[in-house]
Amino acid sequence: MQITIAAVGRAKRKAEAELVAHYLKQTRWDVTVKEIPDAPANIAADARRRREATAIEALLGQGSRLFALDASGKQLTSPQFAALIQDAQAQSVRHAVFAIGGQDGLAPELVARAHATLAFGAVTWPHQLLRAMLAEQLYRAYTITIGHPYHLGH
Repeated sequence: MQITIAAVGRAKRKAEAELVAHYLKQTRWDVTVKEIPDAPANIAADARRRREATAIEALLGQGSRLFALDASGKQLTSPQFAALIQDAQAQSVRHAVFAIGGQDGLAPELVARAHATLAFGAVTWPHQLLRAMLAEQLYRAYTITIGHPYHLGH
């Protein structure tokens, strides 16, 4: 299964980009980051979200499953997150897309379309850090599925 982190905006800080690369390099899963250009700041927030959602939706094809990262989503434990990935693999999902919105968040229509909406806590995270946190959780999910002791803190 191919996994895409669809993140609105460009990685502006080298340290965060290196952290994402560090975790993705360690997993044997096919994970890539696709940066979605920010919509122009001179248009209304709803229009920006819709434009960004259109770009994210363009990544979805036959056999894709969309996961939205949004503060309104469900908070999962790491084993539950790993089970979400394992379920997609078991159901022969070809492509999992994890969507991270821009400064205005994700369009409500995109969130409604998602297979699941996930939150990494009740606080607001900078989008650059959220990429790194998602990359780490994907790596952790990978280690859980192969029985590696990383998750247990060894």
